[in-house]
Amino acid sequence: MGLPPTCARMEAVSLTTSSMRVSPITVSTDSTYQPRRARRPEFLNHPWGLPDPAPDPWHTGTPSPPPGPPRRTTSRTPMTQTTRTPTAARPDGGVRPPAPRPGRLRSLVGAEGPHSTRNARNLLVTTTFSLVAIGLTMVLSASSVELVAVGRSPFDTFGKQLMWTGIGSVALVVCALVPLRAYRRLAWPILLGSFAVSLLVFTPLGYEVQGNRNWIRIAGLTVQPSEFLKLSIVIWGGAVLARKEKLLGSWKHLFIPVAPGAFIGICLVIAGKDLGTAMILALVAAALFFFAGASPKLFIGGIVLGTIGVALAVVSSPNRMSRISAWLDPAAEGTAEGLGYQSAQALYGLAGGGVFGVGVGQSRQKVSWIPEAHNDFVFAILGEELGLVGALIVILLFAVLAYSIVRISKLSGDLFVTYLCGGILVWIVGQAILNIAVVTGMIPVIGVPLPFISYGGSSMVAVLAAVGVLISCSRATDRRAARGPA
Repeated sequence: MGLPPTCARMEAVSLTTSSMRVSPITVSTDSTYQPRRARRPEFLNHPWGLPDPAPDPWHTGTPSPPPGPPRRTTSRTPMTQTTRTPTAARPDGGVRPPAPRPGRLRSLVGAEGPHSTRNARNLLVTTTFSLVAIGLTMVLSASSVELVAVGRSPFDTFGKQLMWTGIGSVALVVCALVPLRAYRRLAWPILLGSFAVSLLVFTPLGYEVQGNRNWIRIAGLTVQPSEFLKLSIVIWGGAVLARKEKLLGSWKHLFIPVAPGAFIGICLVIAGKDLGTAMILALVAAALFFFAGASPKLFIGGIVLGTIGVALAVVSSPNRMSRISAWLDPAAEGTAEGLGYQSAQALYGLAGGGVFGVGVGQSRQKVSWIPEAHNDFVFAILGEELGLVGALIVILLFAVLAYSIVRISKLSGDLFVTYLCGGILVWIVGQAILNIAVVTGMIPVIGVPLPFISYGGSSMVAVLAAVGVLISCSRATDRRAARGPA
């Protein structure tokens, strides 16, 4: 029996609707189909602006935005690493501004302190006593033959140098234990005391050697006050410049009173006819002004004035004029046997050493060829016995010494330490460069010893005391680093 027409139409619509509901959820059996991958969360994107990962090859379409009002889009700014100067909070809630960079020596290496300087201090001490050991060996080798020839003990000069080394080591320890603030407070007494002792060379205590009156003799010991004047000017000049830190933009505050004080010391040395030491003092003063930020114009003016002063000092002395003439024309008749004799024999010694040298104690030039070979020309004996390799090792040790001093200055946050390190660095390394230049014939003979190596009690004690001051700077930096930021 058939259905009524109305029921038949309702059944057809029901079947059609059922078929329409089933068709969208039909799953394909194609093996190449892959499910859609989820988008990469934003928080996983690299914070330093690296490129986004490659697009998904299975998802090339653009997803439809979700229903509702449009969302506001913002651009992402890549994060970059920046270096910020640490600042300390002030009690009133503000921020304390960072301190200015203390001088050019630390700006050359670009660091802010304070940090531990133990490694630099250990390197400084190791290098110092390595040079001292080489110096003692060379003094013994260079002086023993001449002493035996005159009937004295071959260890006579070596024993005196060893004694002065012991005194210098004690001075090193004492200066290392003195607090850094004590050097600031005692800067003026140290300078005035050095001036007073330097004046003693013009009293009956004064002692003259080869025309130079720069020694005093007390209880059988000969002391050269000008060697200690170098350290005094470094300490005093550094303390004055550090105290006037905010006023150094004016040339008057920069040069006064440091320039007049250094000039007085230079005049005292020149009065004793020691031009070489006077040049070292001028070099130390120039180093202090350089690290204090003196302008190039002022430096050029200082160089011009210094050149004029040296020229006047040379012209006023026939002996100095003869040395200049011998250096300019070493092949002139009589030069190699006269004032140029010592320089010529030093070159023969360096050339005879070759690459590896003739051996310790085997030098031929020290046998009555180089006069007083253990003094200012000891580098010639060193080059002959240890060869080019030994000479380069000594030069390398001075370079390492300079690096350790710069390292101490770099890790310190004290302007006074910067001036001390800069002045002592230029003093010791600059004097070594001048001595080696004299021995190799690059400049005329000016009579400056090779630090730590040449024979000389005053020079040894002074440079070891300077190393002690550097150790005091290092210890002060370590104490500030241990306390943390203020």
